[in-house]
Amino acid sequence: MEIEETVDPQYSAVSSLCVLHDPETVFRLTVANAAVSYRLLGKGEEHWMYFSRFFSSSLGDVCSELERYVVTSPYLRLAREARLRRVRKLCGIRLCDVLDLWRTVAERLGADRNSKTVVFSAKMGGYALRACGVWRSPFPMEIPIPVDYRVARLSVRLGLFKGGVHEALKRYLDVQGAWWQVARESSVPPLHIDTLIWLAGRMVLHGDVEYRLPRALLELLSD
Repeated sequence: MEIEETVDPQYSAVSSLCVLHDPETVFRLTVANAAVSYRLLGKGEEHWMYFSRFFSSSLGDVCSELERYVVTSPYLRLAREARLRRVRKLCGIRLCDVLDLWRTVAERLGADRNSKTVVFSAKMGGYALRACGVWRSPFPMEIPIPVDYRVARLSVRLGLFKGGVHEALKRYLDVQGAWWQVARESSVPPLHIDTLIWLAGRMVLHGDVEYRLPRALLELLSD
């Protein structure tokens, strides 16, 4: 939890909104943005900082403001209509715990609750709860790791998945099962493991700033 709160730029973006808005508003904004955070035209952390700046003033209707955000964000130019549909399904969500959020997002989107979008939305909703002082517990062990390119790549490099990276992305349930075993043996919930992998990927793939991560982890993600 400490590394997320001190160096994760996504957490910082969400946290800055807690100074300006009530916890439920931040929660609703964050969950909706997480659900449209795919196929971005730019770096993920820049997208989240844009999100934070966009909502840094007083708000009217949250759903209307989210639609305006999706329409104007330079990071969300692809598939705007699909993103708008997701926002409309999620913008009315109410404050709840992370497990309830995980189930609710899956139901509203009609998606597999272990899919990357649903799990990531639950993670970012948890960030909003923590940043705004509503909840201080670790993430639940039940929620799996969201399987994106970095997670798939590391899974293959570690031998947790037998096959290539693209196959790992398709068979994300197998990858999640392998990481759940790692989480169980280390007593570190999968969503916290995900943060370490995400930060390491930023350093290796984009030459980001040092995040005081183990050198061995960075080498595994490197070519």
